[in-house]
Amino acid sequence: MNKLESVAWVFRKDGKVLCVKTRGKDKYFIPGGKLEPGETLELALIREIKEELNIDLVPDTISHEFSVTDIAYGLENTELEMHCYSAHFSGEITPDSEIEQMRWIDQSQIEVCAPAAQKAILKVL
Repeated sequence: MNKLESVAWVFRKDGKVLCVKTRGKDKYFIPGGKLEPGETLELALIREIKEELNIDLVPDTISHEFSVTDIAYGLENTELEMHCYSAHFSGEITPDSEIEQMRWIDQSQIEVCAPAAQKAILKVL
């Protein structure tokens, strides 16, 4: 089985978690993504969140909350390990061009999310 490592920014507000849907995908994900060669988890998180949501995470507030493991959605025979972080940010959240939709999701709506995102939401709500 192949392995894939990713980072995710779990932003909770009013009993919901911020999720995004990328163009061409049919499920919502926690904002974040894959590491580039040589990147640390924290640097990948900062870059991915800047690319997707046009905000700057505050480096000294980044905190690893937990990791979830599941089959990578849409990639058969690939196991995903998603490292979930919390962090303060500066700026206003505005989805980038690759993000088709942004949605606040609670436990009653998790079926619209990819499996690893569902696990993350259940851990924080």
